Amino acid sequence: MKGKNKMVVLSRQKLVRYWTSFVILAFSCSTFASGQINCDIRKLDLTQMQKTRLRLIRIQYKRNQNTNLQHTANSRRKYEHLNQILMQPKFDETEAKRYVLNHYMSRLQQDVDELKVQYEFLQVLNHQQRKNWINNCLR
Repeated sequence: MKGKNKMVVLSRQKLVRYWTSFVILAFSCSTFASGQINCDIRKLDLTQMQKTRLRLIRIQYKRNQNTNLQHTANSRRKYEHLNQILMQPKFDETEAKRYVLNHYMSRLQQDVDELKVQYEFLQVLNHQQRKNWINNCLR
């Protein structure tokens, strides 16, 4: 794997880890997935207004996830496209690149949406809460 591609994969893995932790912690009040750091959102002492705003962010996120699930309903078509590429007598690199690009572009929007939710979550917090969350949970 080339250096730049490896960095992208590692960055994406780290992002997915953070996002998974955020979803687990922010919406179910669990502890950080690694078990070493306790990022229980209840420790932030959120006001009722903050809790309400986070609930609204969660509702919007779920709506967006439902929309994203509709986009992933195209997975059957992707699967068929992949089969076409793999079953050809000769490997078509151009078609393979097209497949990979389409696959990652659809995932890219989902990742951007997830970052937006993380950003919105942090905007709900006051300065000290944000600092505590970042220092304790996003290492």
